[in-house]
Amino acid sequence: MSIISFWTEDSKETGQTSVAIAVATQMAIQHNKKILLISTYASNKEFEAAFWKPQNDRKNILSFLNVSKKVVGLDSGVEGLMKIEGTNRLSPNMIPDYTGIIFKDRLEILAGYNGLETDITDAFYVSLVKKASQVYDIIIVDLPKGVNKLAQDILNISDVVVYGITQKRHSIDQYMSSRKEGYTSKMNNLLVYIGRYDRFSKYTQKNVSRTTKTQDLLYPIVYNTLFSDACDEGVVVDYFLKIQTVTDKNRNTDFVDEIKELIKGILYKIDEVLRNR
Repeated sequence: MSIISFWTEDSKETGQTSVAIAVATQMAIQHNKKILLISTYASNKEFEAAFWKPQNDRKNILSFLNVSKKVVGLDSGVEGLMKIEGTNRLSPNMIPDYTGIIFKDRLEILAGYNGLETDITDAFYVSLVKKASQVYDIIIVDLPKGVNKLAQDILNISDVVVYGITQKRHSIDQYMSSRKEGYTSKMNNLLVYIGRYDRFSKYTQKNVSRTTKTQDLLYPIVYNTLFSDACDEGVVVDYFLKIQTVTDKNRNTDFVDEIKELIKGILYKIDEVLRNR
């Protein structure tokens, strides 16, 4: 149904993949939607590292959301679909057979391919995303940085573009220039987050908003050490499920609250875009 692309023009680290992982996980917990999270990166293991522990320790906790223990050959997921697409036999209903299940009927992933066995084309990803949108309520795509052909093709079919910046001067300037007369100047479906946010920086959310003078809402996403560790250790699911039960305010609940605010902004932007069609 709705396609959400995480993307940045910044060549530096904005925390894009980890923010996409956090949004997909919290959205699956919080909302009754069937979500597919897709990586378009070659030889990138961040999705697998975040959701599955090493082979000798793959016992994710079960929850009321029914966390599945199904583990598939994630490297072959995208590649397997590409091979079927090459024979013109790929139907939307076949896609779930090649995904890794995180929450049954809530969240599935297609991790990045290994970049060796199959040549994954830009056209294939566009076709895959379009077909997946017939099966899933939300498609979240983690796009390569910069204005490249794959990014442009997916951005053109996206309902919402979640654009990452940092508190570095060059990143703010690049975003400001892009919104004024650059690639994003004509986009009305853009939503901006400030990755690895430091509240002690002089480039606070308010100051960045005042400097850029755009109509975009800016969502700060602080760097969270425990979440970063969870992404390395395959326990992102555990991390988010535990935080749901915490009542005392701390840096972890602050981080998840910021992710919730970003999700709220994404869902509102989806409704806004659909109303204006």
